[in-house]
Amino acid sequence: MSNIIGFSKAAFGNERISMSNQGTDCFLELLEMAASENDMTDSQRKLIGFLKERRQENLAAPGTASFDIDEMPWNKDTLSEDVKFMMKIIQKAETVETAEKLDYRPNLRIISPWLDQFSLMIWKLDQNYLYGAEEKELVEQGIEAIRTVLRGKDSNAKRRLLFYLDQVLDPYYQNDLTQLHEPLKALLQEVMISDSEADVMEEARHLLDAYMETE
Repeated sequence: MSNIIGFSKAAFGNERISMSNQGTDCFLELLEMAASENDMTDSQRKLIGFLKERRQENLAAPGTASFDIDEMPWNKDTLSEDVKFMMKIIQKAETVETAEKLDYRPNLRIISPWLDQFSLMIWKLDQNYLYGAEEKELVEQGIEAIRTVLRGKDSNAKRRLLFYLDQVLDPYYQNDLTQLHEPLKALLQEVMISDSEADVMEEARHLLDAYMETE
């Protein structure tokens, strides 16, 4: 089995890093080691904590550590600073000095390209991409609030809401969407065939295919 790190489930679905379980462990341990001697803000500690959790999951159950960049606990208010922090950590993780701190000798010729790609994906983040409290409130308000956004003209707002819905609809989180399910399915079908932007239409299609039975 292997682990995959992608950018997101929709927007940049073709960008991904595929690593063996042993490679995943080494990749994440190098990042942890590179961050260990740095002063970190609360948001930066959360980012490194997320990576530590992925490594622990991989050690406990190999092949279960896959994640997308947009799943990491980014903070909109400190995004620019935190992206720069991660660039610094990734660069440090590629050094021989960091590798020598491990209990084994990692093959940096294999790991470094993965770290470089990880860096490039993180660099593509922007404040308009991330979702959070605003999208949660829209879903809590119900289908009409969701409709207002998905039938509106703000493309970034549409993307953020659709990406948030991808998490809300995932059975893993056990959200009760009984009342929302059917009207949301109809709305997504409408968006899938009538929106003017291909990536918005594709994400609507993904939600329907992944979470909703359609005839």
